[in-house]
Amino acid sequence: MKQFAQLLETLALTPSRNRKIEALADYFTKTPDPDRGYALAVMTGALSFAHVKPARLKEVVLAEVDPHLFALSYDYVGDLGETIALIWPHKGGTRALPALTDLIELLNTTPKAKIADLIAELLTSAEINERWALVKLATGGLRIGVSERLAKTALAEMSGKDLKDIEEIWHGIKMPYSELFA
Repeated sequence: MKQFAQLLETLALTPSRNRKIEALADYFTKTPDPDRGYALAVMTGALSFAHVKPARLKEVVLAEVDPHLFALSYDYVGDLGETIALIWPHKGGTRALPALTDLIELLNTTPKAKIADLIAELLTSAEINERWALVKLATGGLRIGVSERLAKTALAEMSGKDLKDIEEIWHGIKMPYSELFA
């Protein structure tokens, strides 16, 4: 999860299209399957979670933070992920977050009644940039300047394949895209 959080931070802070393609290609090259496939799914909007919604995240945070302070902070910052990452009262880094694949499985398999406890535990364990990435992952609202086309372009650059070839097979391959990376 640490590498995925660093990737999202790099993509969010990098205005250059070419630099974003380089960062994506580098991540896809260095990250093993299935983590890189799930990262691709997250960035292209192909992954969502049934029990983790922005309202649920707000509930978790409001159980730990004064509602007025949260409202002021959210109004000032304007982004739920950044607000939660910065306002969460517990110091992060107490233990490493699970790998991206394991984290996705946790978010998909945890019963609705226990998801709030899981989110609180993950937020407490995470560093600030990992909290931000966790909220972005959970809500799907990345807003990091990566479109599906840009991700495909990075895959083409990484693999040396033609972009048209990747686009031709794109819709026939299922998450976590192991066949695509092979």
